[in-house]
Amino acid sequence: MRIKPIFAWYDLWIGVFYDRLKRRVYVFPVPMFGFYVDLTKGSA
Repeated sequence: MRIKPIFAWYDLWIGVFYDRLKRRVYVFPVPMFGFYVDLTKGSA
């Protein structure tokens, strides 16, 4: 499991999104600034 910060100028939403294909959880507490949690086995 790995946690990485992310800045996406095009994402203006607040919330949590789970991407099943990439096995990532995206968390945006404020628009454009957030982080994602990589849930794949090899992400250490």
